[in-house]
Amino acid sequence: MRKSIREFLEAKLRALELSHAAGADDRDLPGRIILWPPPKNGVEAKLHGLLEGLYTAGKINGDEAADWARRFRSVLAAPGDQGTVSLRIGGSIPAELGTLNEPWPQESMIASIEPDIPPRDYDTGSLSLTRVEVYPPGIRLHWRLDLSIKAQSAVQKARKDLKKSPPDLIEFHLTRTFLPRVQALSMSDERGGVFALMDMDSSFSNEDQVGAVTRLRPRPELPAQLTVAWADRTYAFFTGDSRPNA
Repeated sequence: MRKSIREFLEAKLRALELSHAAGADDRDLPGRIILWPPPKNGVEAKLHGLLEGLYTAGKINGDEAADWARRFRSVLAAPGDQGTVSLRIGGSIPAELGTLNEPWPQESMIASIEPDIPPRDYDTGSLSLTRVEVYPPGIRLHWRLDLSIKAQSAVQKARKDLKKSPPDLIEFHLTRTFLPRVQALSMSDERGGVFALMDMDSSFSNEDQVGAVTRLRPRPELPAQLTVAWADRTYAFFTGDSRPNA
């Protein structure tokens, strides 16, 4: 077995042992390449794993991995989903990974709320929604995860086991290991409107707390009829099946 492949598999094994010890077997494992946004379902997760394996084996390069990830996402996408827009190869997590889209200026904030909601218990600790900010493009949610004693011990062990890895890669992996799966996050309003996750940033507030910020934007409703104009020609069609297209 090639050395690079063995090291790749051993790193996955160590990370899997950590997640299993923390009772978080369904969390993401650190990757040799990082494709963002994270996989939206099990099918896309397997495809990302396939691309990472091919990259590690030297069968494809980084640009090819990103291109295939975009193709997979375009097939699996639902209205309002963002595409795969970022690829990072190697050890370090860039600062912009947590905020891939344009930042929302603080002065553009319309309102802020500090909801009085009791924390919810998870296998890795208690998760609180501490602040909600309303901006013209969408909603920004602030979270605080108070780690359980078991999770705190797992963090300490992971820092020792993964001490050769870059610190920001360790933090990226650990915070997403102990937070609930980002793919399971959803939001809707009282009218039934749904919101799409734009991005998430997470970090350790201290040794026993993880802070996270998620941004969500309303998903557009599918209109009943659309008209497209291109070079003096128009294409009008209904989005449902009940009327003819023209």
